[in-house]
Amino acid sequence: MTTERRRGILSASIGATLWGSSGIAGQILLQGKGMPPEWLTFFRLLVSGLVLVLAAYFLKKDIWSVWKKGKDRLSLLVFGALGMLGTQYCYFAAIRYSNAPTATILQYLMPILIIFWTCFREKRHPSSVEMGCTIFAIAGTALIATAGDFSSLSISPLALFWGLLSALSCAIYSVVPVSIIKKYGSPSVVGWGMLIASVVMGLISLFTPFTGTLDGETFGAFGYVVLFGTVLAFGLYLNSVAYIKPSEASIIAAFEPLSSIIFAFLLFHTLFGFWELLGIAFIIIAVALVARK
Repeated sequence: MTTERRRGILSASIGATLWGSSGIAGQILLQGKGMPPEWLTFFRLLVSGLVLVLAAYFLKKDIWSVWKKGKDRLSLLVFGALGMLGTQYCYFAAIRYSNAPTATILQYLMPILIIFWTCFREKRHPSSVEMGCTIFAIAGTALIATAGDFSSLSISPLALFWGLLSALSCAIYSVVPVSIIKKYGSPSVVGWGMLIASVVMGLISLFTPFTGTLDGETFGAFGYVVLFGTVLAFGLYLNSVAYIKPSEASIIAAFEPLSSIIFAFLLFHTLFGFWELLGIAFIIIAVALVARK
C-alpha cells in the first residue's frame, strides 16, 4: 500500500469517526443540557459556515463568484434552505427523541434514496444490485424501528419521522450542489450553504424559547461539534478523495455509525439488542454495496 493511499484511508476513517462522535456531543447538549435542537442547529450552522467561508477566503478563493449567476444562486439557496438546514436540524431532532447512533443509522439511508432519484432522472428501472440494497436498507430500518417485534415500534414515532426526514434532506444535500461545487469548490459552497441555513433557522428559533444549562461542559461539547464534528471532519473527508476513490471513501464512511455506537456505549452505556444490531448491519451492508457499485 502506497503512502498516499494509506493517507487517504486514514483521513477518511478519522473524518467519519469525528462525524459519528459529534452526534454524541450533540446528544449531550440536547438531552444532558436541555438545549433545543432549533438553537443548537442555528449556532452550529452559523459558526461552521463562517469558519468555512473565511477558510475559503484565506485560501485565495473567490467566495462571491457563486452568487453572480442566477442558476447557480438558485442552486445555492435550495441547497442551503432545504438540504443543509434539513440535514442538520432533522438529525438533531432525531437524536433528541432517540439517541445519536439511531439518528446516524437512519440518516445513513440517504444513498438508497439517491438510487431512486438517479433511476428517475435516467428513466430506467433499478438494477438487481440496487434493488437488493434497497431491500436490505428497508429491512434494516424495520428491524431498528421494531426490534424484531413488528406489532409495535421500539423507538418513538417522532424519532423515526425525523430520522427518515433527515435521510431525505441529506439526499437533497448531496444531489443539489454537485454542479456548483465543481465550479466553485466545496469550502465556499458548503460554507455559504450553512450561512443560508443559519438565517432560516434563526428566524425559526425566534419562536422557540432558549433553554438549557450554560456551563463549561456545554461550551466544550458545542466547540467539539463545530470544530471537530463539522470543520475538521469535512476537511479530512475532502482530503481523502485526493488520494483514494470517492466510492472507497463512501465505504469507509461506515465508520460514522460504528463510531457513534461505540461512543454511545462508552459514554451513555447505550446497548442495542440482536435485532437492532442486525438492522444496523443490513443498512451498512446496503450502503457499502451502493458505494462499491
